[in-house]
Amino acid sequence: MAVTIALLAVFDPLLARLVPSGILAMTGLTRAPVQFLPLLLLGAGALFLLRRGLARTGGFTAQSLILLLAAAQLNGFAVGPLDLFDLAVFCIFGIWLATRALDTRRPIYLPPAILLGGLLIALSVAHLPVGSPVRWFIGTFGITRAALVAFLITDLCRDRAALTMFIHALLAVAAVSAAIGIVQFTLAYSGIYYFTFIDPPLSAFKPTPLGFVMRASGLCITAQHYSSFLVLAFPFALWRLSDNWRLRDFALVALLAGGILVSWNFGALFAAMLIGAALPFLRYPGHIVHILLGAALAASLGYFTGLLQLVYDISFGDAGVAKGIDQRHTLFQLGIEKIADNPLIGTGPQQFASGDGNFWHRPVHNAFGQAGAELGILATLILVAMFFYLATELGRLCMYKPARAMAAPALLALFAFLQLTQSEPNLDQANTWLMFGFAQAIALVLWRELRGQSH
Repeated sequence: MAVTIALLAVFDPLLARLVPSGILAMTGLTRAPVQFLPLLLLGAGALFLLRRGLARTGGFTAQSLILLLAAAQLNGFAVGPLDLFDLAVFCIFGIWLATRALDTRRPIYLPPAILLGGLLIALSVAHLPVGSPVRWFIGTFGITRAALVAFLITDLCRDRAALTMFIHALLAVAAVSAAIGIVQFTLAYSGIYYFTFIDPPLSAFKPTPLGFVMRASGLCITAQHYSSFLVLAFPFALWRLSDNWRLRDFALVALLAGGILVSWNFGALFAAMLIGAALPFLRYPGHIVHILLGAALAASLGYFTGLLQLVYDISFGDAGVAKGIDQRHTLFQLGIEKIADNPLIGTGPQQFASGDGNFWHRPVHNAFGQAGAELGILATLILVAMFFYLATELGRLCMYKPARAMAAPALLALFAFLQLTQSEPNLDQANTWLMFGFAQAIALVLWRELRGQSH
């Protein structure tokens, strides 16, 4: 061990070049004489603690779900195009192939949401003969990984105990991530310390009602990855609060709301407000008339007293937060043009970013437009069918009281992500497919329970 450490110290300048600059900046090792070795020792210690912690969670199912959720908020730790989430997904899938896939007594479910994801992969693979092979591989890899996430979640969450464990892990990871984001924003806003995995770092700064500040992204590569995960957990935290009204549940909701706020991702902020506005209708279906009357009264008072105008002036008025809307409109217009040119096949995965007129080299910031521009109209219809099918299944389950506690928050998360897809390129985003897979697992398990109770 001593010889190994000595060799690592000697070759540290060469090995340190493999470490992403964002990690070095976060740890403060950019000017240290030894950079790689401290990170290696720290990583080894973290892996040891992770192994000890996972050993106490139970079997393969619990460990896999926790790793997937945690890795989804750690994708800032990356080497080149591969990050910890990629490593977690394919390692878990490899273990699943070696153990669960060969068990003939254990059926493998391929419900509609998984089949729709497979169709997206097929559309992407069909573009291999055209376009840049490198961009094709990166785009196809992203879509394959995303569909694989949904498949693993659906396959592992086979009973109510697994679904409950998933929700607890989701809330725990979201709480830790939100806390990291709040600390990150507070340190930056106070001018004490800046760290971010957003590349380039200057793009982390954004005009807000507080001025031009660095938005929180936690340990993720974008503020959108960070905030959309918190949005996924938010309805489950609110539902748990409405059940017990305990102080710790209040604290959890406040922590998640604060984490979403400091991301300054306005799509996520609107999605969180949508969840808060819609939750009472699902939580208290017997009081819908009272809720509507109260909402109408509050809106009228806010309008005629000028409170709504004051809130708008403070939050959006002169803050410059609409700067990205023009860019999104232009990208969407370019996407429409590409769809008109190739309505059946599109430009191919990742090909739109290098298309004519796309000076930002970014995808369409709308998942439906992104699907159509890159994979053709059929891909857009597949994505629409995914949302429509899952919303129908979860909406029907909300009619049954034993299923409502899980189905209703999942339905709210689905609606929130439907809103997020309007402003972000979420076609192959990890959190979107975590949501798809979990919603499909809830539908499978709860329908099985309800049909069993009816016999």
